[in-house]
Amino acid sequence: MRRFLLSTPFLVPLSSMAQTGPAGVGNSSSNVLWLDANTGVTHLLGSVTTWADRSGNGNNAYLPVSIPLGTPNLLTGSVNGNRSLDFDGVDDQLWVPHHASLNLTQWHFFLVAKVDVQKDYNAWLVKGNDSDENYEMLSYSDGNIHTPVKWTDGSRTAPSSAGGQVSTSSYNVFEYSYTASVGRDVYKNGGNILTDNDNKTPRTNSLPLYIGNERSTSGREVNGQIAEVIMYNAPLNSAQRIIVNNYLAAKYGRSLTASDLYTQDDPGNGDYDHDVGGIGRIDASNMQSTSQGSGVVQMSKAGYSGLGNNEFLFWGHDNAPFSALGSTDFPIGLQGRLHRVWRVSEVNTSGSATNVGNVDITFDLGGLGSVTASHLRLLVDTDGDGTFADETPISGATLVSGTTYRFANVSALVNGYRFTVGTTNITATPLPVELVRFVAESTAPGTVELQWTTASERDNDHFTVQRSTNTTDWTDIARVQAVGNSTTPHAYLEVDAAAPMGWCYYRLVQTDTDGSTSYSQPVAVNVDATPASLLVFPNPSTGPISVRSGDGGTGPWSVSLFDATGRQVLDRRTVERSNGLMTLDASGTPPGRYMVCVEGEEGTRCGPFILVE
Repeated sequence: MRRFLLSTPFLVPLSSMAQTGPAGVGNSSSNVLWLDANTGVTHLLGSVTTWADRSGNGNNAYLPVSIPLGTPNLLTGSVNGNRSLDFDGVDDQLWVPHHASLNLTQWHFFLVAKVDVQKDYNAWLVKGNDSDENYEMLSYSDGNIHTPVKWTDGSRTAPSSAGGQVSTSSYNVFEYSYTASVGRDVYKNGGNILTDNDNKTPRTNSLPLYIGNERSTSGREVNGQIAEVIMYNAPLNSAQRIIVNNYLAAKYGRSLTASDLYTQDDPGNGDYDHDVGGIGRIDASNMQSTSQGSGVVQMSKAGYSGLGNNEFLFWGHDNAPFSALGSTDFPIGLQGRLHRVWRVSEVNTSGSATNVGNVDITFDLGGLGSVTASHLRLLVDTDGDGTFADETPISGATLVSGTTYRFANVSALVNGYRFTVGTTNITATPLPVELVRFVAESTAPGTVELQWTTASERDNDHFTVQRSTNTTDWTDIARVQAVGNSTTPHAYLEVDAAAPMGWCYYRLVQTDTDGSTSYSQPVAVNVDATPASLLVFPNPSTGPISVRSGDGGTGPWSVSLFDATGRQVLDRRTVERSNGLMTLDASGTPPGRYMVCVEGEEGTRCGPFILVE
């Protein structure tokens, strides 16, 4: 039986379960744009080149190469440990090309932002321009929010909130909704700051959505930071608004001025502020009965009574490892549990504890290897002591489809309770994430250094390193004896001293003591004839680096950056040098191994370096 699983540690695929928009509200048909600075941002030494859309609609934000302007910089850990994009107020901007899904006559937007300089005008989101706009959201020098719309009759109205809404000291959650029957509503941290009842139909256009600028008018470039942008093609109901606001407030460490219901994100409750989702009901016309969101847990009230008016159930996790290996806190009869723990707020709109009734809890365990439903156990900390070893496991999990498993009709959740998943058979249902790192680096002409790390091993006999030049035909180049059995991290190193020039691909074949095998995902590396002719220092570096060539050239270099898999993660940039030396600041780039390649009059040079925090 194969017991050692090669899995990717932090990429847990979501299933096709419905309601997988932010906090579980909406899906790709209603959530038309979702930009999160923690996900899908590619950049060149911090300068953003693409901001990928999480909604499933492919509405990625970038700056067309034909537009010689700036793009925002990626800031790490800028808001409650999360990332944001910093716009300089001069020429930074991103475009989302025109797409029918963004041409809206009704909408509901969320924007998490702070301003660096209060000015007229900070144009946060603009579909079109002054002469032909669809919708717009900007702020003035006194910090008020301004939401003009061009109507089908050609007129423009521009109501503004009171001043002091956008802050230079903290990020805030802003909402802007519109429908002809209701008009405009603008909210800050859940509280209404602007409303009207203007009943008209917005004009649509074929222009891009501009983020951080209004393209047609100079001086309207945002001088501030954006952490998240969410857009729906219709106003959310009142229950959905509360759910999304609590997700954003928990994530970015904000307190809502209205309906701040999820409190498990507070430091005193353990900071369960990751992947927050929720279900709830204001009344029969304003409810959300099933949600999954960005995490692996789905809650559903479908088919069950008990979700009364003004009642909500929220959940979020502590961001502990999504793995059971090495765990010790589990009841007798189990052999392990996930380190990751979720915690719930089950409250009414006054914040008091309530009982929403029984729910279905579904887990997407993709990326954790083989799973047998009968081995799974739901663990609930019913006595509130923060441990699970003294609890009674709940059985009855069933396979829904693919990698999703459900505990149906669960009654054990109570406001403030923690929960997680365990296994009665850690051999057949190990819940592991074991191969945590596999990188390839060209360190000298025709030479590739391969490194990999395992979090744990069981009955692991050996690894075979394979190489390919086309990802179809593979050749064994080395056999590496494994440590065998281990519950602690173990690092391996192998060198391919006969690598052909150009792109090479490598993968690991892991073989158990019983002869069964499994394969890693391949990694790529560009093997250069003269990679060592470029010196990068200091190495490792926390960000600032110097790059020197041995020929003392003075012309400009075209610089590219490749990650450890050989993927070009950042576009080329022209950098001046003096006496063969140039300096770069790679701050904002995620820690890891990189290859910087420069192209000048002398040809191409490459050199490896390591970024550390």
